[in-house]
Amino acid sequence: MLELRDFPLTYKEGVYSVADFSQDIEGDNAVSFDYDAQYQMLDYNIPVGQEWRKMTLYSVPEGELVRTLRAVYGKDGTLQKITAVLKGRETLLYIRYESEEDAKEKIRRFAIRNADAIIEQFQQCTDVVARLFIDYYCDGDNMDYHAVIGTVAQMEAVRRKYHDEDACDNSGNYPSEDIKGDNGMLITMVRCAEGHPSENFQYAVEIMTKHIEKYALATLRKTEDFKFICEEYD
Repeated sequence: MLELRDFPLTYKEGVYSVADFSQDIEGDNAVSFDYDAQYQMLDYNIPVGQEWRKMTLYSVPEGELVRTLRAVYGKDGTLQKITAVLKGRETLLYIRYESEEDAKEKIRRFAIRNADAIIEQFQQCTDVVARLFIDYYCDGDNMDYHAVIGTVAQMEAVRRKYHDEDACDNSGNYPSEDIKGDNGMLITMVRCAEGHPSENFQYAVEIMTKHIEKYALATLRKTEDFKFICEEYD
């Protein structure tokens, strides 16, 4: 495997690959990578304000990482972002924010795009819907946001199985697959912003959930007793 060399925090404007950097870059002023080929796990540290924050990506294909890892530098020479194309999708590893306001705005714009991607998947459902769930989770660097649709037939099956109306309001009782946007991008964006990652994540959750509630519900065929349920799970 080609060595994953460090990416300096400042360099000439442009886009660079691993092969463009030398091995003698000052580690205190660079993003360094540690790849575990056995577990396909990538660890690296990023600058967040005056501190450094550890990042971890899982299920990272070795060959794709080496070939597609890129660092983007702005006109002032500062590192703006790091990306890689993994499993056919551009994956964000790092993004630099100019300020707290810049971070909030970029997270807000992404959250709306992510919600729209989830809504597009809702629109593929032609069945009558009895429940629409939003489930989310945050624990350190582990975060998840997804939706679950409960059709009329599925809810009736849940009611017969559990003989309990409350069971109908539990997303885990429905067999539908989780409907997701880009959770990987979401995690990176909120962890690259200053402040506690869980608070940044909650900010994105509120934006996505309100956007889905405002624009998705009207597009679904719903029962009279339809419920939209948003809950954090553990």
